[in-house]
Amino acid sequence: MTNRSGRLPRFLLAGGFATLLHWLIMLVLIRFGVGAVSATSIGATMGLLANYALQHRYAFCSALPHRVAFPRYLTGAGLGWGLNLLSFSLLMAAGTTVALSQLVATGLVAFANYLFAKRFVFHEKTTINLH
Repeated sequence: MTNRSGRLPRFLLAGGFATLLHWLIMLVLIRFGVGAVSATSIGATMGLLANYALQHRYAFCSALPHRVAFPRYLTGAGLGWGLNLLSFSLLMAAGTTVALSQLVATGLVAFANYLFAKRFVFHEKTTINLH
C-alpha cells in the first residue's frame, strides 16, 4: 500500500476513525457532567494515540522508525490539539453549539494535519541516515 494516490483517502479514513473516537469520548464525558472544553481536550488526546498508529502504518505506510516519526507526529499533534482547542473555544464563546463548534474545529485540524503529516511527519526524504 505504498501508492501515493491512495494516501489522502487512507488519511481521511484513519483520521475519521480517530475523530469518531474523539467525539464519542467527548460525548460520554459531557453526559457525565464534564465541561465541553475539558471533554474535547480529553477526547482529542485519546484520538491522537489511535490516529498515530493508523497514520504511520495505514495512511502513509511509513518505514520511518517510531523514534523518528513519533516525535514529529507529537509536534504536529500538539499544533493540531492547540488549533482544535482554540477554534472550539472561540466558536463556543461566539455562541455556537457544541456540535457545530467541534465540527468546524475538526475540519480545520484535519486539513492542517494532512499537510503537516505529508510534508514533515512521514516525509522520508527529509530523514537522512536515521534508520
